[in-house]
Amino acid sequence: MNSGIPRNFGRRIRLGMVGGGFDSVIGETHRIAFQADGLYDLVAGCFSIDPKIADETARGLFVAEDRAYRDYREMAETEAAREDGIDAVVVATPPALHKDVAVAFLRRGIEVICEKPLCRDAAEAADFADAVARDGRVFVLTHCYSGFPMVRQARDIVAEGALGQVRLIEVEFAGGAPGVALEPDDLANRHWRFRPESMGKAAIPGEIGTHAYHLMRYVTGLTPARVSATMQTFAPRRVVYDNAYLTFGYDGGAVGRLWASYVATGTSHGFALRVYGDKAGIEWREEDPEFLHLRPLDGPATLMRAGQDGTADWVARSARFRPGHPEGYALAFANLYVDAARAIVARRTGGDPAPALRHLPGIEDGVLGMRMIEAATTSHDQDGAWVAL
Repeated sequence: MNSGIPRNFGRRIRLGMVGGGFDSVIGETHRIAFQADGLYDLVAGCFSIDPKIADETARGLFVAEDRAYRDYREMAETEAAREDGIDAVVVATPPALHKDVAVAFLRRGIEVICEKPLCRDAAEAADFADAVARDGRVFVLTHCYSGFPMVRQARDIVAEGALGQVRLIEVEFAGGAPGVALEPDDLANRHWRFRPESMGKAAIPGEIGTHAYHLMRYVTGLTPARVSATMQTFAPRRVVYDNAYLTFGYDGGAVGRLWASYVATGTSHGFALRVYGDKAGIEWREEDPEFLHLRPLDGPATLMRAGQDGTADWVARSARFRPGHPEGYALAFANLYVDAARAIVARRTGGDPAPALRHLPGIEDGVLGMRMIEAATTSHDQDGAWVAL
């Protein structure tokens, strides 16, 4: 379905990577995703602040020695000057580094695909957005769950008015596996999400809460006007919040709730969305992602499955196989890279990247996510008082 992209460009997109070394939680997921459709070649990288891990990763990925960098600033400058330099870079560092790394490449004309959450806080996000607008390059934020075909189908259903007036929006991202429900024996091994210096105590609405917040907005097209939040810490020796309840109010009268947790004991992932209008409701669960439930007020419920006929072109392109052949998380993530490839090729051949970017999360989504974290923190500090978004 995507063979025309490299053909139109004359070659695969040359890709670099900052972060994402072999010790990274998310690095290998990105590599599986961008390799799935044969649209990218990983040719350069600055994979870790640890020189040993950086070198091991570069060798393991067969990156040429002269393109295995120790400093991302050197990488940006050198690759921009090469005739065969990278077209785009994946930023897969902790969020405190996202802005500095991304801007170093944007200023040199290199497109950016960035991990979420966007950065450290709302003030930094505003500066980040100014840099993206100034440099005019493609910028994609990898809220990967928007790549699932049935999430995209849900977006279509809401946009077409099948639910009627949206009233209730419920989303939860509540896991409880040992890796997040417990602190490590050696606290020096804490992941950045459990370190207050990364994003403050409210890293949970940042790390998984921004995914949930984006999904609410992506599917419904609605952005809340206000939030009331309470956050808790349950795991012994933990110094950041590991559970959060956020209630949202919308100017049109709808209400919403977001539950983010690392201590929902026994739950592997726990990501789900439900939207209810005055005509129908829909439900999608990431642990059963091939299906979307549509339940009208009158008439039988419908169970839709990825790959079925009758979906919009962009939804149909998101499903590679016929119904009955599950695709899962990796190929949903890959859909973001497919759309990003379309935008990058358009941008670099004098075309318009906007049609490809229309369905992709970008800088605005990142800024709104950071504002949500800031407002939720303020609300929590004020005993759950309503705070404007």
